[in-house]
This record gives sequence, structure tokens and C-alpha cells, in this order.
Amino acid sequence: MIKTLSLTILSTLIWVAPAAAIKHGKWNNEKIQGFEKYWTDAADGSRFTIWCHKKRKYSGTVVDIDIDGKNAPPSKEISIVIDRKLLNMTADEGGYVQTDCATCADGYKVLWNRLRSGSSLAVKFKDNRYAAFSLKGAREILSKDTCPADFYK
Repeated sequence: MIKTLSLTILSTLIWVAPAAAIKHGKWNNEKIQGFEKYWTDAADGSRFTIWCHKKRKYSGTVVDIDIDGKNAPPSKEISIVIDRKLLNMTADEGGYVQTDCATCADGYKVLWNRLRSGSSLAVKFKDNRYAAFSLKGAREILSKDTCPADFYK
């Protein structure tokens, strides 16, 4: 019985365990249940993540920014500054940036390309939470072909 239970637990862990992460500079990439996960951590523990499922049409490509252990305030604007260039994006009701509208998709594509070419990244939420992230390694981790926005799937 214990042996069967142990095998069941082990097989479950193997099934849900992510593939080995690829790291370059401060940026990482791994595949988790059909999603490509691109992310970096700030010194204060904040995290900037792009989730990409190339075929999933709803919440398949999402920007997920966590500062002080929480996502962006729901339905509020997020200020993203890359090399002194401001890009404003709007969080959904869960605090994520969706890519399912034309404007959202265009903003996301600009974000992806600026992340690849930039050297500094800062994010500020409407509740004044702020984090600075390194872009060292982003060019190597983020492919030159933008992960498709949901709007285009």
C-alpha cells in the first residue's frame, strides 16, 4: 500500500514538474503545462513574468507583475518604464495585463520588443508600489519573434 501510494505521488510530481529552467543573466525561461514562462526577479523579491501559450486564445499570453507579494491593483493603469520610455498598460480585475484586445496586443508587442532591446526596467502601480528589474539576459531569453498576443490567435 505504501509503495503504491509513493509511486502515485512520484508519478504526479513528475507529471506536474516543470522542465529545467533556462537562465541567461537575470532572465529565466521554462515550460509549464503548455505555457512558456519568461521571468526575472528583482533584488526585493518582486517578479516580472510573461506567460505565453501560443495556441490558447483566452489568457494564453499574460503579463504578470508581482510587487510586495501582490499583483497590480485591479482595473488600474500600470506604468512601465524601459530606458526612460513610458509604456502604460491596464491591469484586469485580477491584476494581470491581458492581450486580448487590439490596443492591449499592440502595447504588449511594444513591451516585448523594448524588453529585448532595453537595459533598465521599472514598474509602478497606481497604489505607488514600485520595483526595478534588470534586463540583463532578456534579449537572449525573449525570442525575436514575439509570443503571439491573444487578440491574434
